[in-house]
Order: sequence, then structure tokens, then C-alpha cells
Amino acid sequence: MPTSYVASFDFGTSGVKAALVNFDGEVCSVSTEGYGLINPEPGWVEQDPDDYWNAVSIAINNALNKLEVLPEQIKGIAFGTQWKGIIPLDDQDKVLYNNIIWLDGRAAKQAEELNQKLNTDVMHQQEYWPRLMWVKENMPDIYKKTNQFLEVNSFLKFKATGMKAVDLTNNLIYSENEDLQLYYDQIMEAAELDQHKFPPLVLPTEEVGGLTKKAAQELGLVEGTPVFGGCGDIPAVAIGAGCSNLNSNHIYLGSSGWFSTITSERKNDIGEMYQSFDQEKEMMVYAIQSASLTLDWAIHQFYRAEEAEMGGYIYDFINKEIESVPPGSLNLIAAPWIHGELTPLSKNAKAVFLNVTNQHDRRHFISAIMEGICFMLRWKLENHQKEVGRKVDSIRVVGGGASSDRWMQMMANILKIPVYIPESPRHAGSIGTAYCAMIGLGVCEDFNEVNNKINIERTYTFEEAFEEQYDKLFHIFKDLYPTLKEMFSTLNDE
Repeated sequence: MPTSYVASFDFGTSGVKAALVNFDGEVCSVSTEGYGLINPEPGWVEQDPDDYWNAVSIAINNALNKLEVLPEQIKGIAFGTQWKGIIPLDDQDKVLYNNIIWLDGRAAKQAEELNQKLNTDVMHQQEYWPRLMWVKENMPDIYKKTNQFLEVNSFLKFKATGMKAVDLTNNLIYSENEDLQLYYDQIMEAAELDQHKFPPLVLPTEEVGGLTKKAAQELGLVEGTPVFGGCGDIPAVAIGAGCSNLNSNHIYLGSSGWFSTITSERKNDIGEMYQSFDQEKEMMVYAIQSASLTLDWAIHQFYRAEEAEMGGYIYDFINKEIESVPPGSLNLIAAPWIHGELTPLSKNAKAVFLNVTNQHDRRHFISAIMEGICFMLRWKLENHQKEVGRKVDSIRVVGGGASSDRWMQMMANILKIPVYIPESPRHAGSIGTAYCAMIGLGVCEDFNEVNNKINIERTYTFEEAFEEQYDKLFHIFKDLYPTLKEMFSTLNDE
């Protein structure tokens, strides 16, 4: 019998990874295709929705060709995507404007207004509802013409099937939880947004429809292939890390980064942000704006010639380069805020190197950035533990950064807990997304079964010999932003 696969699409901010995943959860073929950002004004970040579908078409055809897979071997499709996009479609299904993506910061005024109306401080310029308010106030013709606001996942499902539906994890309008629905209703009323302009809700494992003839031709697949609800990239990573159960914890190290845990409910005084996982569980997320984005910037600046020569193998070279750098990078501290930071910091924060001496070379700068990202995550972890009154005694780490032995040992030493790396950590999002389709197909029963299928590949344990050094640097690291806050505001406040 020919092997059966699920086509899984992992959509980030800069590109899509198309993966063919077999029914054992193994990634058998991968192809990536990039797309660009559009910055019409400072702080504005958009993307052309057509670029997403074009990237899907190119990436899946390349993945099929690499493995020489027949179209009929693809039994299901699911998308795992960046969240909080705003894509307006009119009543003829024409896209009226670019996707205003999660990174966009144009809605500071609207966020302040919404905070005042709701008597809260949780809204910020990148939040979903303030950006919708901005569209209504600054593009009234587009808002009026909009029949449905889609985000990236619902747009891709629509392109694939002709059906409009938003999956539970990417939805910010509807909920099957009464308390959460009341919260959404209060926001929508305060923001004066029309609820009928948003598509209906589906579960990540629910079939939305089959590939249309046109979509099947463009993707090189079979008409009628089932497309499932899919999920946001954060829940997809949790599934792929084997962290779907209550109180399970993981860290993701990609372009951005986060610490996340699964909880039974949302609590206003705990956590930085939430994303629904399923009908009974919520994801509590403590995010950092830049992880590998900062590291990649530094590699490009300090290792430009080697990067041009080695391409993707530059990371292996870097890991070997920094082997000789002692823990603590000779007291060099790096704050990895190259794109600003989320609360409790601010967009005005920027990257800092502190305590540079003539003993430091480019290796130390790279090592310090890796340690700085670990410091950020320790900060998030400590805040979480203080809020919930419960210690996190181990952590799973996935994403591209989890492939670095050196970085993961730093993580264990700085967090002071064991760090576990699941198999295929680079593809956790693709694997998690694929399981949404496999559960829908009946290949797996539920996410609990998926957890048991995710095996640990490597383990890193805390080395007490470096505790004093890292504690000293961490406490200085936490003082950086309060000390520099006013300077950042003077330099960078718009």
C-alpha cells in the first residue's frame, strides 16, 4: 500500500513551510517559500494575501516533487498560521486591502481609547480589536464594504475550499465558553465593531470542506481532498512539542519566542496573553518579540562572509565557534530587543550590549545574545511561577534554536531546570498542524494520544557550577530596562 500523508502548512511572518507528514507523525518532505513585508508607514506592517496562496502552491509542489508523492496519497490538509491578521473581503469575495498583520503597530490611539472604555490596561497598539477600530476610523469605505474579515488561516481555508470559517484558536470573536464570549461581546461593543462581519467558528480538527477544482489544480492535489480547521502557530507548536495536557509547558525559539503553559481558564490577573486551545483548555503565553530575529541579525553583521558562503550551515559553524566562550561570555550582557518588546517592556526598548571590553570578539557577542534570550525567558518563567504559586520543574524546547546543543545547555543552566528536546524540534509546528488533520481523519483519537507519540530526543541538565555567574548577570539584565526606560523613550518615542 502506498504511504498516506497529510499536507501541513506552517505559516510564519516571513514564509511558509509545506511539510508532508505520514500517519506516524514523521516529517518526510519539506519545502519553504518566503513572502515579504509591506511597510507603507513607520510602524505599519502588512502583507499581500495573494502572496500566501502563491507560496502555498509553490511550496507544496516542491514538497511533492522531492518525495515523488502522488496527489492521491495526500489524505488531508491543515494550515497552522500567524494570528490576528485582518484581511477584508467584500460581498464578491474580493480582497479590499492588504493583511494588517499581528506585528503592525498603527493603532496606539485606538488601544488607549479601548482601555479607557473597558477600564483596563491590556490593550496595546498591536492588539487585534484596536487595529480593527483603526480600519473603521481611517478606512471607512473599506470597513463599510467588508462582508467578512478573515485572518490568515480562514483566508487560506477559503482559498482552498470556498468556505469561510475561523478555527477556534485563531478566533477572537466567538467562544463556546460563556465567560469568554461575554468578554468578547464587551470588547466588540466598546470598540463599536459589527459582529456579523466575521466568519463562523470551527474546531481545529473539524472538516471545513474539500479542495475546489481550481485549488486542486493550483496545488497539484486531488479535488475534494478534505481541509480541516487547523490552528494558530502557537497551539500547533504546543501539539508538536507533546504539550497539550493541562499544566504542560514549552518554550519556542523561532523568529520570536515564548514560554507557554496549558491552563483550564483565563484569569485577568495572571499571564500576559491567552489563546484558546480547545473547548476546555486555554494557552497562557508569555512572549518575547525577537529571539532568532536578533540572533540572525547578529550573525549577518558579524559573520557576513561565512553566511554568504555556507548558507544554512552557518548555524553549525556558529555553534562550533562559541564552544570556547565561557558561560557568561566574559560578563558581556546582551538585551535582545532589536525590534522593541512587548509588555511589561515597550516598543521603545532596543538592543543593548553592556560591558564590552577588548577581551570580547564576535563569538562573545553571539553567545551573549543567546544568553540574553534565555534571560528573557527566565524572567517570563519567574513571573509565571510567582503568579500561579507553582514551580515549573522541567521544560520542553522546540523551534530552530532547539537544534543548538550549546544554546540548550545555556537554557538549562540559566533556567536551572532540565530541558527536553522532542524529536524534529524544527518541525514542531508542522507536526502539530498535521495532527489536527489526522484527528479529523480518524487516524488519532485526540490530542492526548498525540502527546504519547511525541518522543524526547535529547536532555540537558542544570550544571550548578555556573549558577552564581548566571544569577549575577540575570539580576543585572533585569535592571537594564528600568534604568534605560527614559532614554529609550527620548530616543525612540514617535
